[in-house]
Amino acid sequence: MIRGRLKSINLTVAWSCRPGIRPRRSAGGVSTGPLRRLGARIVAVAASEIGGGEREASTWRFALPWSDGARKWLNCWSCQRTLPPARVFCPSCSALQPPDAARDYFEILDCDRSFNIDVQKLQQKFRDLQRSLHPDYFTQKSQKEQELSAKQSSLVNKAYRTLLTPLSRGLYMLKLNGIELEERTDSGMEREFLTEIMEFNEKLAEANTEAELQDIGNIVRVKHEELTDDVNKAFMKGDLQKAKVLLAKMQYFSNLVDKVKEKMIPS
Repeated sequence: MIRGRLKSINLTVAWSCRPGIRPRRSAGGVSTGPLRRLGARIVAVAASEIGGGEREASTWRFALPWSDGARKWLNCWSCQRTLPPARVFCPSCSALQPPDAARDYFEILDCDRSFNIDVQKLQQKFRDLQRSLHPDYFTQKSQKEQELSAKQSSLVNKAYRTLLTPLSRGLYMLKLNGIELEERTDSGMEREFLTEIMEFNEKLAEANTEAELQDIGNIVRVKHEELTDDVNKAFMKGDLQKAKVLLAKMQYFSNLVDKVKEKMIPS
């Protein structure tokens, strides 16, 4: 049972808050502004005095939905009616609308802004959008709607490909926070890690049987899964710099996974 008063609350508005929207801090140190306007879903609990003993304040993480009130309302290009934010089709005339540049890939595919997303939900939403946006359904529509369907469909495809795999999803999450990996990712890597990657590449080059390739593939996949778990923990803690380092390592193992697959496929 939790007793005593809350000692402190460390509010961290993590990467889920849109770039360009910075939380304001009140005199008491609690972020206001976006939290007040957008609301929040509390994922973790704050530390308090439990049983009389002090514990360090933990992090409260918020998944902030994008506020309709914070986005500019537009007019339908066809009927000129005012459109609610994030509408793909006009509710008045059903005309397909241009892509909304303010929406990120998570919002386009109706997913939580999280590294650990529901992949099945992602796939289902992708299929639903593709059915409604496919250019074949707009052959009898105006030229403008045909062009918009191609743009919207292309955007949905790009968003889906990005969010489907852990590596590209993580890199995109960093990008939303203005962080990108350097082109030469090996410049900051530990020597032991680079030696390990070199040894895997040598073993893969020397492997001649399916059994040898399967053994290498199993080890590489386990390493990749371990890194995926570590990246997820880093994002949950809001440690973007650690996530960046781990994603750089994940790139190496993703390449190894692809090399194993290519070598196992008969030429």
